[in-house]
Amino acid sequence: MKRALAGFLCLGMILAGISGCGKESRETAASVDAAPAQMKTSQAAETAPEEKGAAVATEGPEEDPPLSLDERLAPEKGTHIAVVAKSTEGGYWKSMKKYMKEAVGYINEFYGLEGEDAVQVTFEGPDSETKVEEQINTIDAVLAENPSVLCLAAIDMNSCQAQIETARDNGIPVVFFDSRVKNGDGTIFCATDNQAAGAEAARQLCAAMGESGTAVVFADAAYSQAARGRVRGFRREIEAEHAGVTVKRIFAKENDEDTQKAIRRVLEKGRADGIFCTSQAMAEQVLSVLEDYPEDEIPLVGFDAGIQQIQAIREGREIGTILQDISHMARQTIQEALYAAMPGQNGQAIREEEEINVGYMWADGQNLADAEALGLLYD
Repeated sequence: MKRALAGFLCLGMILAGISGCGKESRETAASVDAAPAQMKTSQAAETAPEEKGAAVATEGPEEDPPLSLDERLAPEKGTHIAVVAKSTEGGYWKSMKKYMKEAVGYINEFYGLEGEDAVQVTFEGPDSETKVEEQINTIDAVLAENPSVLCLAAIDMNSCQAQIETARDNGIPVVFFDSRVKNGDGTIFCATDNQAAGAEAARQLCAAMGESGTAVVFADAAYSQAARGRVRGFRREIEAEHAGVTVKRIFAKENDEDTQKAIRRVLEKGRADGIFCTSQAMAEQVLSVLEDYPEDEIPLVGFDAGIQQIQAIREGREIGTILQDISHMARQTIQEALYAAMPGQNGQAIREEEEINVGYMWADGQNLADAEALGLLYD
């Protein structure tokens, strides 16, 4: 059964209409606090496998909700959740690893698992989001260890075809998070609604541009599924609602030096009246180049937020950024991986196909403190 779950983060600009693509909708309960000083993370009421009388864990702080676990459906002893991320470096991925390990710790505590019986999680990947071949080699090595389930954030949406087939042939469920691959149908996918997030970035940037001029998108490489979704949402929003703005897309090259040359060409030829960057790494590169052009006051919208972006927002050099609910994504991915690894009736997995959209938030100089309190500024 294909289902969808949507989580939302709300403050100032409430992002509406985020939803999954499934035929049926999982029960959701958005948590919204009207008091700016005490905003809560948006959270969905994640449902346990569909059995009556399921016991659901409910303890824990509201802003850091625990997993929804069924005490009658214990994981197999020694379950190994193998995570292969786009990278192991950078604040985003280090936070993902942290939250995933916390989720596994909660699982073991909930089920009383210790030692060799405990659920284990490994977190691997290349040191850069551009190293496609290295990620593929890592997946091969991980699958050779025969994990209980593979969680994968794919760098290249056209890659990993053979690895996904190998996993399927060996009965290893695959849970995609952050970014999936083209043949990822029939699997679980947990990520931000990137098209909706891209549309929100377009609305914010067009307003800052006075609804006229050329908006340049500096995106991660064209083979990134997440980046393409953000670009698509950005472009469609402008084409539909902002007639005075045109869009120019520039995808990243294979290395930082080539990308910075492309940024400089755009700035030197005066071709940008506003800029949208689809990732933290891209925003940081644009901000670094803009330091050499202090006379150019070009509105900039980023994605995610590390130290450099946070400082730029505070100084007015970046008008704001789209923040992903990384803790929700991490915990939901681990929970779905746990259930995907559990054999249900006739040996079929309890979870086989599902799409889960987690929340995001627009953050600018007015609400950075709230974003920090939610743990969304991860550097």
